[in-house]
Amino acid sequence: VRVEVPEDLPPVSADPDRLERILTNLLSNALKYSPPGTEVLVTARQQDGEIVTSVSDRGPGIPPEDLPKLFQRYARTTVAEARRDGLGLGLYITRKLVEAHGGRIWVESQVGLGSTFSFSLRIHTS
Repeated sequence: VRVEVPEDLPPVSADPDRLERILTNLLSNALKYSPPGTEVLVTARQQDGEIVTSVSDRGPGIPPEDLPKLFQRYARTTVAEARRDGLGLGLYITRKLVEAHGGRIWVESQVGLGSTFSFSLRIHTS
């Protein structure tokens, strides 16, 4: 896992335990679906009053037909079904945690090239 996060990012308002759960869920998925020895990259950047955090892998990617249901309860990709992995709750829980913080979550993926899961949280203003 490689982390590229600028030191001068402004803070966000977030529950540290819930933020850790969001990152743990995204990282564990990236590691689970990546071939051994391939890099998983975590980045964060400031954009339009938000901090956008992304977790990118070089796994099998997600078929386009699976993308719309990915963050729904009990949703599993065709890759997960073939591997018999998980219950389909991890990304649903992750989405609910992000939304509870007023943020949003999305995925960009290409079959054979990997996936990038990103979420945004508003910058804390006092």
